[in-house]
Parts: sequence; structure tokens; C-alpha cells
Amino acid sequence: MDDDASPIERVSLDDPRLRAIAAEELHQRLNRIPVAVAGPLVEVQLTSKFAGLLAQHPDAAGLLLSMDGAPVAYAVTADVADSADAVRLCDIAVSATARGRGVGGRLLSIILGEADAAEAVVTLSVWHDAPARGWYERRGFAVAGGDGDGYLEMRREPAGEYPSIHSVA
Repeated sequence: MDDDASPIERVSLDDPRLRAIAAEELHQRLNRIPVAVAGPLVEVQLTSKFAGLLAQHPDAAGLLLSMDGAPVAYAVTADVADSADAVRLCDIAVSATARGRGVGGRLLSIILGEADAAEAVVTLSVWHDAPARGWYERRGFAVAGGDGDGYLEMRREPAGEYPSIHSVA
């Protein structure tokens, strides 16, 4: 990735720059639908997506990564309600113009670095056969539950944490 990436900026989920990246991704999925029809569908879907995230995780916040002054990726993270030492990765996306340049990996590395510094576990959900599953596994996440034919729960322990060694003597 280029070295011109700015630090992460913390933003609300209604930040128009974050929503523009999310909208771009949705428009790509609806690329065969006329823009006049797809536009309102995307807006409804974005509103529903972020309202759902906030309903489930009221403290959810956006993290925005820019390159050359332009936003190119975002993530949404939240504290895990029943754990003081866990962070939930709710969403992550990279704009089409920045894909394949290590931007998503950089954004995730920043999130993992912050979690490691706080000695926090990072959790997420991913579809069982999504390419993202392997991407997360290569970054230290392991399947921790879920439905083998649907969404899987994944978990990454803080770096440097080792299982306890029990004496057999």
C-alpha cells in the first residue's frame, strides 16, 4: 500500500464519507438495475444497515481511512456488551479504486493493534464460504462458532497471549 495513508479518523455512522463508500459497494451489487431504481434502494438499504448496527451496538463508531486526502475505506467497531475486553468488528469495506492495494489489511491491522494494546479479543461474523473468511484466518482469526452453512463467528485473541501451561507433576 502507498505510504500516503492518513491516520484513522473516528466518525459517526451517518458521516457522508463513510456512507459513500458503503453506497458504492451496494451499487456494485445492483449494477444491472437502472441507476434511477438502484439509488433509492441503496439509500433504504444503507439506512436499514446502519440503524440495525446501532440498534445492536449503540456504541458503534466508524473508522475512516483516507489516501491522498480521499476516504478509501471504513470499518465499524463496537464494544462487546457482555465483555469488557472484547471489540466487535461489525463492518469493513474498501472503495473500488483502492482495492488490491493493501488498504483493507492496513485498516484491519490498525484495529487489531488498538485491540492488542488494550489486550482485547476481536470478534466478527462472516459468511461460511465468503472469500473474506480466509482473509480473516490469515490475520489470526479462528472460527469460534456459528452455523457451518451460514454465518460463522470468528475470534482473534490479543497478540502475545499464550495458553496457560499446566503442570502434570
